[in-house]
Amino acid sequence: MERSFHWLNRLLSLGLRSDQATAIGSAFQQEVWIRKMMKEARKQTYSLETPLSDVIFILLDTETTGFSPQRGDEIFSLAALKTKKGESLDLYCSDFRPKRRIPEHVVALTGITNDDVACAPLLEEEIHHILSFLNHSILLGYHIQHDVAFLNEFLSRNYRTVLQQTAIEMRKIMECIYHDSFPTLDDALSFYHLTPIDRHTAKGDVMSLFEIWKRVFTELQRLQIDTLHDLYALLSQRS
Repeated sequence: MERSFHWLNRLLSLGLRSDQATAIGSAFQQEVWIRKMMKEARKQTYSLETPLSDVIFILLDTETTGFSPQRGDEIFSLAALKTKKGESLDLYCSDFRPKRRIPEHVVALTGITNDDVACAPLLEEEIHHILSFLNHSILLGYHIQHDVAFLNEFLSRNYRTVLQQTAIEMRKIMECIYHDSFPTLDDALSFYHLTPIDRHTAKGDVMSLFEIWKRVFTELQRLQIDTLHDLYALLSQRS
């Protein structure tokens, strides 16, 4: 608290109005907190000998206004499901108000309209909750690098940092186990005879991912893929 007052007084001494100084000071404090969180995440990595049953895997999915975060496309919905031993522990889910409109073709795909997110929080208002939720985990998803790229672009642009968590592609795990191709989430669902849950929504796709992950985790156990080292060795077969 004392440090916050110190920064507020310094900003006021530069001739800023109180509301301007408070906004800048709050943004600075948020950046400090986020960079501290990323530093802690670097220290909390799992060793290769960690049993898979001890690892927190978080299933992650985002909905975005387009495919290029570098060109200004944004996340407008994010869901993350925390799991352990193939079982659900906790769910984070939120829509966000993007600075650009959601294109009509994305509205048609997701069913989420611009009116739906008009009163949603900005991503920067929720990012500390998201990072706290993701901390000390390994991320899993279908085309997970798309989700990670958007989060990293946001973090890099606003806070000069990036995610520290390992991210593993669910498609690659399935293809290594079954020696077959599963290019889309729909292909993986079809393989297990699963019905999609609210397809192309972040929460729905995460819950579909969870149904897949429960079965994949059981199969990994059957194959005696017991540790992170075993899992990475499996994945290296199709690098």
